Amino acid sequence: MLKSSAIGALICLLLTTGFNALAQQADTLEAARSLSVRSIPASRATEEARPGEAVSPPSTAADAIRRFTGVQVKDYGGAGGLKTVNVRSLGSEHTGVFIDGVQIDNAQNMQVDLGRLSIGETALVSLYNATKSQRLQTAKEYACGASVHLESEAPERTAGSVRFRGGSFCTLNPSVQADLALGRVSVRGAAEYLYSDGRYKFPFFGTTLVRENGDIRSMRLESQIFVRLDSGEWRLRLYGYNSERGFPGPVIRRAAGFPLSAERQADCDAFVQGSWIQNWAPRYSTALRFKYAFDYTHYDTHPEKNPMALPYNLHYRQNSGYVSLAQSLSIAEKWSAELSTDLQYNALDSDVGQFVTPRRATVIAALALRGGWRRLSLSSSLAWECAIDDFKTPDAGGWSVEKGRRSAWMPSLSLLYIPGSGAFELDAFIKRSYRLPSFNDLYYTLTGNSRLSPESAFQAGAGARLRGGAGCWGWELRLAPYYNIVSNKIVAIPTSSQFRWTMLNIGRADIAGLDAKATGTVRKGAFEAEATLRYSLQSALDHSTPGSLTWGCQIPYIPLHSGSIDLVAKLKDWAFAWNTVVCGEKWSRSANTDDYRIAPWSVSDASFSRSLRLKGKGGSFKISLSLNNLFNFRYELVQGYPMPGFNAMTSVEYRW
Repeated sequence: MLKSSAIGALICLLLTTGFNALAQQADTLEAARSLSVRSIPASRATEEARPGEAVSPPSTAADAIRRFTGVQVKDYGGAGGLKTVNVRSLGSEHTGVFIDGVQIDNAQNMQVDLGRLSIGETALVSLYNATKSQRLQTAKEYACGASVHLESEAPERTAGSVRFRGGSFCTLNPSVQADLALGRVSVRGAAEYLYSDGRYKFPFFGTTLVRENGDIRSMRLESQIFVRLDSGEWRLRLYGYNSERGFPGPVIRRAAGFPLSAERQADCDAFVQGSWIQNWAPRYSTALRFKYAFDYTHYDTHPEKNPMALPYNLHYRQNSGYVSLAQSLSIAEKWSAELSTDLQYNALDSDVGQFVTPRRATVIAALALRGGWRRLSLSSSLAWECAIDDFKTPDAGGWSVEKGRRSAWMPSLSLLYIPGSGAFELDAFIKRSYRLPSFNDLYYTLTGNSRLSPESAFQAGAGARLRGGAGCWGWELRLAPYYNIVSNKIVAIPTSSQFRWTMLNIGRADIAGLDAKATGTVRKGAFEAEATLRYSLQSALDHSTPGSLTWGCQIPYIPLHSGSIDLVAKLKDWAFAWNTVVCGEKWSRSANTDDYRIAPWSVSDASFSRSLRLKGKGGSFKISLSLNNLFNFRYELVQGYPMPGFNAMTSVEYRW
């Protein structure tokens, strides 16, 4: 485990270095911004969203990206339900989630709950399937199969906001944010509280039940410091999250009056992260980033409320330390070479009897070459990841220490061609990525297999983007075919006891797909409107065992067809948005039988908002109303976890 003194010394070093640089001779803002001017883009974001510009701004990262093309969000229902993202059928473990370039990860189970990530202070949410083409990236960004980036911007003026959201299921969600701009230093503070009882009705075999034990109470506190340096910038973020929630569990047939679930979970998560980006010379720049995170989880089954539940009262504590150094050297006007090195240490402790206490040291290094000539730009990289695990296992002689080492090479190549005036673009990429087994995969007493190999993913894709317009009209069309192969999949195989599992590397999934997106806009005077159509075709077939029942079947939770329609219209201070999401049938197991079939569904939402400017006060109000699942369609994203029917949310926000 990281020593607290070492962590404190690292933070103090970064703070001292940052403020020493701040004390140097003042420079202009343009010098700091020049860090990104020489970047040669060799790939585009697959999807982007600016939460603050939405008619009814999303409150979490899951809400912001669930409409992206080729993305499936697994949602277990309600405000407190787990929400994970799956991009192009790769699995949630292959998708990295980054806040200002630093990854949010979880060595215990590799599941990032997007429902916990508020984006009230986020300026841009973007999704990349190819390797993100940007200077001074961390090695982790090069190593991810797909990546979701939440990016914040330094406040340019002193301002603030107070918002109150509330609605169905007794949901209360107040939040406050304050920005302070003091020349070259900006400070942002935010706080948010969420309560919801999670009680909503759903049909069940000819009757109507109410979802129980789906409540949540959470509090988030966050602060950021932005400092403009001479030819650089310095940032620090402090984050704290505390929650207590129930797990409603799957809906299955039970005796009348029997409780569905009494499981509870309490979380306390905190992290501090920072970055220092500096141009040392016209051709040489560096980016130093660091993070320390502590995650506490308390899981309790409450057998006194549910006599059939196994008596669990478990506590988990996870510590993680991370530091990254990226270096960029401009070889020529449009060519640069980069070297990024990441070091991370994870430790997991628990009071579970006979629990294996794992430690993991990880090194990731990436060498990249980026540049272009004429209308073609490219980016190539080679990343190497090595993880060494140190863990205790019980044997006849007591406790012994064993070590496991896993490593992988991850090459990638991205191309972008822009002929003519830029109205037409072609891009392509090819890459390989790996995901290491999680602590749960390897070391759980009843499920562990310490000899698991990394899960491998081969990815190839292309895209064509065409845009045009005349007068007040504009349009854009994008088609993106792709092909993925996921091999050496990590799966759980039951043994003689349903509580004892064996973790194995087996299987292969062949994934061929097409993402399509068409957008049309019109702007005339005070009126503007935009319509977006998205369609995704994903043929994700299980090719693990020839001749088996699952051979050639669609892998779990991936629909063959899905899509959405977005309509937005604004006139002066009024705004209206409509969204319809359509999802074809899918299955919860690789055996595509009726027992595991999840029926197709379509859900439509509508949002209204109006902004009111206060005369002489310099502030404004924004009132929003969201009507979700307007037609009360009954559907499931995860089998056995019914989603809410019609519900409404209203929001009142004051900005100054």
